[in-house]
Amino acid sequence: TASAGVSLEAAAAEAKRQGIEAVILSDAIEGEAREVGGVHAAIAREVATRNRPFAKPVLILSGGETTVTLRAKGKGGRNSEFLLAFAIGIDGIDGIHALAADT
Repeated sequence: TASAGVSLEAAAAEAKRQGIEAVILSDAIEGEAREVGGVHAAIAREVATRNRPFAKPVLILSGGETTVTLRAKGKGGRNSEFLLAFAIGIDGIDGIHALAADT
């Protein structure tokens, strides 16, 4: 079984092997998936528009245990909630790609 930390290190090493800088924010991020997705979107926007805090191109990695507070019946889960919030946060900005997955 792969831990978040091991998976993040492997992804960063593979990116660097392919010539892409990779940064790991944390392997212990917690909180509402919607809020975490919004924060990640803000970081991605900053990179895309101001080339900070990391220079482009960069792979930004993180892991942890987000949660979703259910307000009604629905489909999806933490990864879907994270990505929807992320997509809303980067709307109108080109050149940003995202993936949310479990180990």
